[in-house]
Amino acid sequence: QQRQDERFKMRNITVGEMTFKQRLGPPSERGTSGDDGFVLVKSDPMLAFYEQLGAWNPKTILEVGMYEGGSLVWFDQMYKPETLVGLDARSQPIEALEHYRSDREHVKTFYGCYQEKPETLQIAKDCFPNGIDLVVDDASHHYEQTKATFEMLFPMVNPGGHYVIEDWSWSLGPGRQEPEAVWYDRPALANLIFEIILHIGNSTSIERVHLQQDIACVTRGRDHHRPLDETLLGRLRGRDLTLI
Repeated sequence: QQRQDERFKMRNITVGEMTFKQRLGPPSERGTSGDDGFVLVKSDPMLAFYEQLGAWNPKTILEVGMYEGGSLVWFDQMYKPETLVGLDARSQPIEALEHYRSDREHVKTFYGCYQEKPETLQIAKDCFPNGIDLVVDDASHHYEQTKATFEMLFPMVNPGGHYVIEDWSWSLGPGRQEPEAVWYDRPALANLIFEIILHIGNSTSIERVHLQQDIACVTRGRDHHRPLDETLLGRLRGRDLTLI
C-alpha cells in the first residue's frame, strides 16, 4: 500500500530558487513544466539518493532523457555544475527549460537525439572533452537501447564517477507479469544490471554497483577496458545467460 501511494504522490518542492512539481502518477496526469514549476518524476527515495550523491560534488553531468526538464534543472540547482547537458528523443524543445537556460551558458540541451545512436556519443565527446562525473539514463528504459548507451558512455565517466540507470526494475512489478502488460514482449532492463554485476568479478573498469528499487548506480573504476567485454560472458561454466 505504501508503494502504491508513493507512485501517485503530487506535491511541490522548492530547491534553490526553483519550484518543482513532483508528479509520480501516469503521464496523462503529470502535466507540463511552466511558470508554476518544473515537473519532476522522481520519488522521495530517488531524490534522497541524488542528495547523498552530492557529496561527490559532480561538476560535469549528462542526462539522457529529459522528459519535461525537471531533473536537469534540479541537478543544476542541487549540484551547481560547471557543465550540464541534457538530450532527448523529442523534437519539440521544452519551452520552460529553454527559458531557464537562456542566461545559463553552462546548460546545454539537444533534441531529436535517440539515446543509442552515434550522435549521443559525439555530443558527449564535444561537451565533455575531459570526461563526465555523472551520467543519468532516464530515457527509454529498454534493455537494448540502455545497454548500447551504457557501452558508449560509461568509458567516458571519470574514475570514481557515477553512471545511474533509472527504473531498472520496471519488469519486476506485480502488474508486469501477464502477457497483456506493457512491454511484456521486450527484454527486461534488469538483464543489463545482471550483466553489469557479473562483470564486477572480472573487470576493474567497474568499481561497485549500488542498487535500490528504482536506481542502479555504477561507479567507474580506474581500468579503461570495455565495461561489458563480451569475452567475460564466456566465463559462465558452460551455462547460458538467458534474458528474462
